Amino acid sequence: MTAHGLFLSHVRSARVDRAYLRLVAETAGLVRWHFVHNPTPGAHPTTTFSYPEPAAVMPGRYASMLAHGGVQDGFLDTAIVPLVLGLRAQHVWCMEYDVDYSGNWTEVFGELASDDADLLTSTVATRAETPDWSKWPRASAPPWVDEGSFLRAFHPLMRLSRSFAQSYALMMSDRDWQGHYESTLPTAALASGARIADIGGHGSWTPDERRGRFYLNTPSDYRLSPGTLVWRPHRSHYFHERPDDFGQQRLLHHPVKADVEAWSTATMNAERPPG
Repeated sequence: MTAHGLFLSHVRSARVDRAYLRLVAETAGLVRWHFVHNPTPGAHPTTTFSYPEPAAVMPGRYASMLAHGGVQDGFLDTAIVPLVLGLRAQHVWCMEYDVDYSGNWTEVFGELASDDADLLTSTVATRAETPDWSKWPRASAPPWVDEGSFLRAFHPLMRLSRSFAQSYALMMSDRDWQGHYESTLPTAALASGARIADIGGHGSWTPDERRGRFYLNTPSDYRLSPGTLVWRPHRSHYFHERPDDFGQQRLLHHPVKADVEAWSTATMNAERPPG
């Protein structure tokens, strides 16, 4: 069964559009993609299909998002989960526009199609494995969730099952769930009994057959650097534009900021943790 996919972008440009068209062409028959444009900080992106009102799906998280000033830095789930539910598909990929692959996208989505995990994402790690993560002070959960089972992950590219999206929306009605969605998503998945898997890398949630596949990064570093799927530093060109600049082939890369004017060089290569 073909999965659906959300290509999430706050910018529209010829370069971003070409990256999207390449993705669509190389994953034909594997993923049916939808371009999702969200130029404002809120949780109401523009797309070609209808989806439920975010404030109705997750009222508590939505209120926190408004108080925070937008989806940035931790509340993108308030936009993503309603979109996933609107598609009514068994599995939905969520990919940010600044993710790239130094190879043919068929390799990624073809290999991962056989994994039926409810949450398929990257850099899944426990609190004990990444104690210095800057977002832990904001993380909380209901008393029945043991603090030792708190997880964090990195979601530029992830896939959600519809059943987990529904469970997650219900769980977030409890105001005891707080923090960055890089923590709330995997921690809620584990607490609910949903199956979690890592896309690749070397973490403990990576299946043996994918260990070392698809990306490299350093979970103990706040930038996730060195690596290819990181928070910082950035690349200025997509793989299809300058393939020779990508020394590491057949790996996911993030972030690729192609003429994104809102991001200065100083911001993109920040030497301090976010938030």
